[in-house]
Amino acid sequence: MATATGEPTRLTVSLYLLRASKVSEALQQLEAASASSSTLIESIPEGKFLALPSDPSPPKWLDPISSLIPAGSNLQLESQSPGGILWVPRNGKTFVFTFGYGHTKVKDEWVDPEFGKTVALAIVPQVQVCEVRAEQVFAKRHIANERAPAASSVREFGFESDRDLVTAVEGVPETSYWPLLGRKVRGGVSFKFDMDVAKLLDALDKIIERFDSNEHRTRWPQANNLVPVRDEAVVDQLDALLDGVLGAAHPENSITFAAPTERSGDKPYPQHFVIGRMRASPTTSPYLTYASWKSHVQSKGDTANLEAAKATRVHLLDADKEEIDSCSMYACMGVEVTHGGITHVLSSGSWYAADRQFIDSTNQVLGTIGAPALNLLAWNSVDHEGPYNEKAANADPDLWLFDKELVQFGGGSSRFEFCDLMHLPSKTLYFVKHPTGSAGVSHLCEQVRRTAETFFDTDPTYRQKLAARVNAVGKGWDTTWLTTQPKRHEWNLCMVLMGKQLNDLPFFAKCGISRLVGELVRRGFVVSFQAV
Repeated sequence: MATATGEPTRLTVSLYLLRASKVSEALQQLEAASASSSTLIESIPEGKFLALPSDPSPPKWLDPISSLIPAGSNLQLESQSPGGILWVPRNGKTFVFTFGYGHTKVKDEWVDPEFGKTVALAIVPQVQVCEVRAEQVFAKRHIANERAPAASSVREFGFESDRDLVTAVEGVPETSYWPLLGRKVRGGVSFKFDMDVAKLLDALDKIIERFDSNEHRTRWPQANNLVPVRDEAVVDQLDALLDGVLGAAHPENSITFAAPTERSGDKPYPQHFVIGRMRASPTTSPYLTYASWKSHVQSKGDTANLEAAKATRVHLLDADKEEIDSCSMYACMGVEVTHGGITHVLSSGSWYAADRQFIDSTNQVLGTIGAPALNLLAWNSVDHEGPYNEKAANADPDLWLFDKELVQFGGGSSRFEFCDLMHLPSKTLYFVKHPTGSAGVSHLCEQVRRTAETFFDTDPTYRQKLAARVNAVGKGWDTTWLTTQPKRHEWNLCMVLMGKQLNDLPFFAKCGISRLVGELVRRGFVVSFQAV
């Protein structure tokens, strides 16, 4: 079948790769959900098409609108949303094509979460990118989604390879793939492309070849610093570590929660959540939290552990509080653990391991950080940051205490701390943090980065406000050093950790420091480190 111009008729499809261990379960449940099914042509053995029910129904907005319309208007409005699923076994793998609302019937736990992204990275050049979706996997996890109006270089996106887990990529594939896969593809959990139905098997064979080629790692090494864990025995060991985190004190400090559809970007954004049974008038929440899940589990007389996380159902609702999907609470968890000396992270129900080369390059950067000219007072392992900074300043008259001396600068009521301690003779700024994990180190990095951006700026406004603050303190400190723009190479930005060496930090905390140091050194700053 072709268009009037002779081009083949193409159909936009989403393709999922099923986990081998979930094929039987998926087929059984999909057949149960279908209205009818049919075997495919002889060239696709064991293939099936499953037609999903599509009963007409009034649109959900009609009932409230009807109050504005005079009685007897006899409006006839009904909507119908057909859906279908194409089940295709091929070369030892089982694939599912979805049409209409068919994707809502495919459960996250059935599919390979890296399939679509892997294929897309193996065929899309780094200079033909339309969209990058990434998840920051350390500190305060969040999702970033950037889209360009036209295909561009990945360098123009805000993706940071030493910080982010790429979850989806859209772009223009190399021209050799156009006849089979179309001129734009998107890969996340699923692989979305424009298919010539007459060449379905040829397209599928090419997709399988690209998925198995491992070229996504050589073409996009920076997008593969975290690699999926597919060894089920290792997954079980990682799950056991997660269970230990859930059983420890204050697990909410180590685990984050986000709907898996937010991370993959393959489905609509959920706006409301229901934990547990979906009732006619459920209690909804705009966020997922550990406290709400724990409360639900305890109300059933159970414990908030791994078993409960996998058993608890979370219903994902749109802005109108209509259910768009559901998943387990386990699939909503994000956590960082160490196994076999390698950092692993859980995201959207899948475990990822830090690539060995990524680990080595991060540690290499950390190994380049020198010590300050003046070492601060040793920490007594008791004091919090405030008392420690005061004692350090009292131990040396040349150390000036800036801790909690906030300078209002920027829009609104933004107030920044210049540094914690300053040693003017050696021009060293000390930034002191008692790390409690990746989040604490992230705050430290942001403080250093903020000072580097404001104190050394060509615009003297911040330095003028800082001088005014110093004079207001009333200690008689000289402020002539603030009258001219400081030279980057003459000052030392020293990060200070209380009670921990760099090697003692969680891996993604190390990543944050490595990224900051690389960024500052490239811009001509001098950076040092001390553990007290």
